[in-house]
Amino acid sequence: MGKSLAVLVLFLTMFLDFDENSTTAIYHSFIVLCYLLPLVGAIISDSCLGKYGTILSLSILYSIGNVLMAISAIPFGSNRVLNIILASIAMGVIAFGTGGIKPCVSPFCGDQFTSKNVHLLPVFFSIFYFTINAGSLISTLLTPVLRGYVSCFGEDQCFPLAFGVPAILMIVSVGIFVLGTKWYVITKPKREAAMLFFKVPWSVGYAIYHRIKYGKIDNTRNFMDNASPKFSRKFVFDVWLLLRVLVMFLPVPMFWALFDQQGSRWTLQALRLNGSFGKFVILPDQVSSLNPIFLIIFIPIFETIIYPLFARCNIFKKPLQRMGTGMAIAGVAFLYAGFLDLYIQSQSGLLKNDEARIVITNGLNQQAHFSYPDANQTFSLDEAYSQKFGVDDLKTNDHNLTVTVGNSNMTFYLEVYEKHILQLFLTETDLITNDTIQWAPKGDKVNVRVFMGEVSTFSSADFSLCSSSDCSDDEMEYHVENITMNDISKPANISIKRYYYRIQTDNETIGTIIKELPKELRSGGIYTMTIVEDSDNGVSLQSGLANSPNSISIFMQVPMYVIITASEILFSITGLEFAYSQAPVSMKSLCTAAWLLTVAFGDMVVVIIAESSIFSNQAYEFFFFAAAIEISCIVFVIMSYFYKYVDPSTLLVSSDKDASNNLNESKNSKLVSDDEAKGETGTYTKQLDHCEDGKVSISPHCDPAPEGLDYESEL
Repeated sequence: MGKSLAVLVLFLTMFLDFDENSTTAIYHSFIVLCYLLPLVGAIISDSCLGKYGTILSLSILYSIGNVLMAISAIPFGSNRVLNIILASIAMGVIAFGTGGIKPCVSPFCGDQFTSKNVHLLPVFFSIFYFTINAGSLISTLLTPVLRGYVSCFGEDQCFPLAFGVPAILMIVSVGIFVLGTKWYVITKPKREAAMLFFKVPWSVGYAIYHRIKYGKIDNTRNFMDNASPKFSRKFVFDVWLLLRVLVMFLPVPMFWALFDQQGSRWTLQALRLNGSFGKFVILPDQVSSLNPIFLIIFIPIFETIIYPLFARCNIFKKPLQRMGTGMAIAGVAFLYAGFLDLYIQSQSGLLKNDEARIVITNGLNQQAHFSYPDANQTFSLDEAYSQKFGVDDLKTNDHNLTVTVGNSNMTFYLEVYEKHILQLFLTETDLITNDTIQWAPKGDKVNVRVFMGEVSTFSSADFSLCSSSDCSDDEMEYHVENITMNDISKPANISIKRYYYRIQTDNETIGTIIKELPKELRSGGIYTMTIVEDSDNGVSLQSGLANSPNSISIFMQVPMYVIITASEILFSITGLEFAYSQAPVSMKSLCTAAWLLTVAFGDMVVVIIAESSIFSNQAYEFFFFAAAIEISCIVFVIMSYFYKYVDPSTLLVSSDKDASNNLNESKNSKLVSDDEAKGETGTYTKQLDHCEDGKVSISPHCDPAPEGLDYESEL
C-alpha cells in the first residue's frame, strides 16, 4: 500500500508544510489505522454483510474519502488549518474504507475455490498480487504527473487532480465489481463467525486459567486441550491450528516496518537526488513505481524459473523458507539505502546545525574585493554581475563584511541564521538583501529569484519563466512585474523542468525578448536570475547558483527497489498463501485480519522511531532497521524449524464433513466439568486414554489429525 501513497508524503511536506519527521509519523500513522481497522471489517463481514456486501459498501465509503481528500488539497488561503482538518477527516474515512475491505478481498477470492482446485491457490495468490501491483504501477506513474505537471487553483502543483482522478477511477471500479455479481460464489454471513473475535481469546484465556488452576491433565497433548470442558472439540482444534499460525506472525511486523518506508523515507531521500533523464524528469514520487514494475517482471520469473530450479535442490519448497529469505534480503536493501544516504550527504555540502552560508552577487561593472574578518577570508569578484559562494562554516551569529570598490571601503553588519543562505547583492552604494533562503527547496522544486543590476537603457522590466516559447500568460510558471534597478524579487519555489524566459522592458526599442534558458533547472538548486544590459539585444539574463542542484542520479535508488521487490515476492506473497492455507476454514477471515495487523504493528515501530528523533543522521536510522530485520529473521528461522505444516486440502475436506456433522455431534456431546477434567471422577482422563496413535485427543472425541500435522508437539 505504501508504495502507491508517495504523493501523500509530498502533499504533507509541500502543501501542508510538515517537516520530514512529522510527515513520516503522520504517513505511517495513517497506514497503522488502515491495518488496524481490518478487524472491524472482518466482524462486519462475518456478522451481517458478508464478504461481498462488506466489499461493496466500504468501497463506496473509500470513494467518498478520496473525494474529500481531493477537496482538502484545494487552497483556501495562506492558512492551511482548514486543509489539515479536511485532510484528517478524509484520511480517517479512507482508512476505514480500505481497512474494512482488506480482510474480505482475499478470502472472498478464496471462496471461489473448492477442494477440487485448492492446489491452484499458490498460483491464484501470485496472480492476485500481480493485478494489485499492475494497478499500483498505473497509480504511481500517473499521479505524480497530475501533481507535478499541471497547475491549478493558483498553485504550481495540482494535488486536487492527483487525488481526484483516483477517486473517479475508484467509483468506476465499484461499478465494474457490481457488474460481475452474478458470477460470484457468495457465501452468506454466519453471525456466530463474528463471535470468533471474542470467543477465540476467551477460549485461550480459559485454557491458560484451567492449566494454572489444575496443572497438566494426563495425556493432554497441548495446552488448548484444557479448554475442552467449555468448548466443542472442533472449535478447540481450530483454535489450536490458528494459534500455531499466529505464533509464526510474531517476528513479521519488522518486515513491514522496512517495506512501508518506500513511500516515506525512500521518497524523501529521492527528493535529494537528480531526476533528470535526457529531456524527461523522473519525479520523486514516481520512483516508487519501480516496485510494481519489478513485481510484474519478477513474479513470472520466480514462479516459472526460480522456484522450480531451487526446488530441485530442496530450497524454497516450503513457505516459511521463502519468508525467512525475504526478511534477510529486506535488510540488505536498507543497508544499501544507508550507504547511499551517506554518499548523498558527502556530495550535497549540507550545513551543520550551527552553520550558515553567504553568497554575493556583484551588481557593478567593475571589480569588487570582499573580506570576512571573522572567518579570515578574502576574495574578489572581477567580472560584472559575477557571483561568489561565501564560506560555508560561518557560525550562526553576527559577522562584519568589508567591501572595497575602487578607492572606497564599505563595512556591513550581517546577521546569519542557522542552515540558511544569505544572498547579498552589491550595488554602487549598498549591499542589499530582502530575505534569507532556507538551505534546500522542499520537494521536487527549485528556488528562484530575480535581481536587476545597474542598467542605463531601461528603467524597469517584467520577467517571466514559461513552459514553452510562446510564453503566454497561461504558460507562465513564475512572473515578476515592474522590477527596477537594484531590485530583488522574493524567492519562489517552482517545478523542475526546462524553461523559457521572457524579459519585457519599458524601452520600446529593446521591446521583449524570449529565449530558452541554457540549462534545465534541477531539484535542490537555488538560482539567481540577474537582468543585465547586452550590447546585441539590449537586455539579457545571467543565471547564478547560490546552492548547487542535486548531482546524484535518482537511478542510484534502483538497486534498493530490486532488492526490496525480491524480498516482497518471497515474503508477502508467500505470507498471504501461508496465512490462508494453514488457517482452519472457520477462521480464515480472522487469520487474514491478524496478518494485516502485523502491518499496523510494523508501522507503529516507524512512527515511534520518527517521532522520538533518536537518530540525527538518516543513514544511521536505515542501518538500525537493517540490523533489526536481521535479528527478527534469525528468530523467525528458528521458529520455522519447529513448525509442522497442515495440508490445506485436508482442512477443506474436514470442513465439508464438519458442516454436516458438527451440529449433531456438539448437541450429543456431553461437556465435561472442571472436576472431571482434573481427573477426580476419571471421566476425562479415561476418554483421552482410549485414543489411538495418530488421533487428535480433544475431549470428548478422538479425530484423525490433518495430513502432515504432528499433534504430539506442544504449542
